[in-house]
Amino acid sequence: MTTGAPGVYTVGDLAEAAGVSAQTIREWERRGHLVAGRTAGGQRRFDETARSEARRLAAARRRSGHTAAAAPLPDDAVELARTGARIRAARLKAGLSQNEAAARIGVSRSFLSTVERGQSGVSVHVLATMADVFGIPMGEFSPQPAPTAVLHPDERPRTVLAGGVTWEELVTPGRAVEPALLHVPGGQSSGGRVTRPGETFVFVLDGSLRLEVEGTAEPITLTAGDALLVEAATAYAWSNPGRSAARCLWVEEVPRARGRTAGR
Repeated sequence: MTTGAPGVYTVGDLAEAAGVSAQTIREWERRGHLVAGRTAGGQRRFDETARSEARRLAAARRRSGHTAAAAPLPDDAVELARTGARIRAARLKAGLSQNEAAARIGVSRSFLSTVERGQSGVSVHVLATMADVFGIPMGEFSPQPAPTAVLHPDERPRTVLAGGVTWEELVTPGRAVEPALLHVPGGQSSGGRVTRPGETFVFVLDGSLRLEVEGTAEPITLTAGDALLVEAATAYAWSNPGRSAARCLWVEEVPRARGRTAGR
């Protein structure tokens, strides 16, 4: 191995361990089958879980006699696969089996399995519950770029959830606030109520968003140019009642007393 550190592997290390090319390892990562961490300099580094998964994928590939490159996947399918792989990695890091995790999250084991394989997305409500069960901030379900003050559009960590709901993080992790762009296709929703430990600021850029906020008698409908502040520890749910996609600036406060524990 080239890294010299136990349990920390490069693309070349995984390729050597699995008996495949580095290009194959990169393709498996692109599809979300393998999840890489990043060094301070931005280089990929894989852990023991990724090394074992690479070996498993290579063995399955050899059994099937498959040697040709796989056909490209649609972008959303790739993102779902990546999100599923990060959910699986978080579950394993928490030391939970699929059965244990599913029971605590409140979903079936078969559903969790399809999510981890990238065959199904989850709602924001379910993702927030997963974060609580695994003991991590929701931001950890997004790709983790190297820390930087400037985040260009093509560098934004992007997470695709059920129904094509998409988060684009606007800063790298570890900040006092977590701003993001929320894209909500027509008819989609948060999938249930969410409660965050800090304040949440919503500004609608395009389309409309309907929010049900705890303590408010009537639902609140925001259209382009409208803003709303949700108090900390207040349950809320949102949906896009229109046919057109909604796009919002979504900013969440990260209470310093709890560290980086806020998420969507």
